[in-house]
Amino acid sequence: MALQNSTIQELRDLTFALIGREYANTSAIYARLISLWNYAANKAHRASNYWERYLEIGDEREVINKNQISRTQSGKDSIDTFLRIYPNDPRKVRGGDYKFVVNAQGATLTGGLANTESDLLDLYEQDEDSYYLQPNNDDSSNNPTAFVTYKKTLELKLGQLQGGNTIIPDEFMPYMAHYAAYTWQRSVEQNASDSNFQLSLALVNSVLEDELAKISDQNIANSYIVKNVRNNYNQTII
Repeated sequence: MALQNSTIQELRDLTFALIGREYANTSAIYARLISLWNYAANKAHRASNYWERYLEIGDEREVINKNQISRTQSGKDSIDTFLRIYPNDPRKVRGGDYKFVVNAQGATLTGGLANTESDLLDLYEQDEDSYYLQPNNDDSSNNPTAFVTYKKTLELKLGQLQGGNTIIPDEFMPYMAHYAAYTWQRSVEQNASDSNFQLSLALVNSVLEDELAKISDQNIANSYIVKNVRNNYNQTII
């Protein structure tokens, strides 16, 4: 799936075509459409962890406080969803990955998946919170690191006075336009029948499903890199 971009002007044009009228970007109704566009973008972003644009594989991250990886790090993209964490770069070395738990601040490493007992337990003492310590790296002057596969945070936040060349992810744009248009129609056409609205909603959902199908066609979720994200045990890949 090629990473192409649309613009907010293209988003406006498609939305206005669907609703059959246009609004100035200083109007109150246009402000409502912006809210719907932003909401739709967030819905699309949440619909999959494997959007090609937002999937980062094996990004080297600092481990702080012995066993924690922050969602943010200087010079790096912010992490929305942690998928897997490895001791080695998964693009170069196949092997086990760490167990971890996640909160608002980031991920806390709790052990390895390769064995029934943590593979860190034999080498490092447990800390006072009963979490296993992250192995040291070769350079004691730096924090140890781990390699993280994650979904990036969605940075798109449209505003009322943004120029027409503002970039919109091409894979999100049609869904944003359809969702905003049909939600707007539902709100202003109070006499519209429920059956017609359901048909419209089915069309909106099909636009997103078409984009999600492209992710499935690429077999990203079944690749070695992310294959056991949805499982609680490691798998041997032959």
